[in-house]
Amino acid sequence: MAAPLRTWMLCLVVSAAVAACSLPGNVIESPVQNLIPALKPGVYTSKMVEVQPVVTKEIQPDYPPELRAIVAGRADLVFTVRADGSVIDPVVVRADDVLFGEAAVTAVLKWKFRPAEVKGAPVDCRITLPFFFSSPYGYDNPYHSDPASSSDGPPAASHQTAIGQK
Repeated sequence: MAAPLRTWMLCLVVSAAVAACSLPGNVIESPVQNLIPALKPGVYTSKMVEVQPVVTKEIQPDYPPELRAIVAGRADLVFTVRADGSVIDPVVVRADDVLFGEAAVTAVLKWKFRPAEVKGAPVDCRITLPFFFSSPYGYDNPYHSDPASSSDGPPAASHQTAIGQK
């Protein structure tokens, strides 16, 4: 009779441990670190253009709900702004978690720009931007604090325009 009781108690302890590991407060980040890809032919760097690209339509990335226990995060993207103002080839070069990177990529693909120019003509230009994520679940963001920016809408991240090549 003691062996079945011990087995049952062991199962109970293991079940409790597994359940505790799946709670939102026990999220493990999966950082991302990638090399900046080679510049494609016909694409300029931001240092090579006379007029920098300017954002005309900006969509903020949503905060990944799976990371609700993470206070803040960051994702750095490199991407090309086409001569027509659209965004192509976004690459996550660094992110605190793969989900922060995915959220930033999803958002930046919806952006529109006034394109970069060389000799008055629009050109493709590669730029790098950091995206800063702040938990909408009541935590302070160590990267950026703006108490006036609280909202009841869907959780979103922020970015700082840092056009330029790393």
